[in-house]
Amino acid sequence: EFVSAYHGLMKLISAPFPFPLVQMTRTFLFVWVFTLPFALVADIEKLPALVLLMFFITYGFIGLERVSIELDDPFGDDPNDFDVLGLAQVVFEDICISIYDI
Repeated sequence: EFVSAYHGLMKLISAPFPFPLVQMTRTFLFVWVFTLPFALVADIEKLPALVLLMFFITYGFIGLERVSIELDDPFGDDPNDFDVLGLAQVVFEDICISIYDI
């Protein structure tokens, strides 16, 4: 069961994500974020409120983009990635305990 789960994860890792989809999504995100102030300037007449609203909207959407970049490769060597060797060690210890416990 562990081996089939491992192969399933490896299949997910090796499946390529379509680059044009990623590129167009980022392009639309940045165009939308940079043109949104022009659309909101007529609705929000006070400049500090507009600047504050644009800060939070931009922070939220660019933050989601950064999170999606981190989640794109969860099995790498970054500090935020899964500890695959640690998980394998725990599984190995559990198997050893179940074998030698008999």
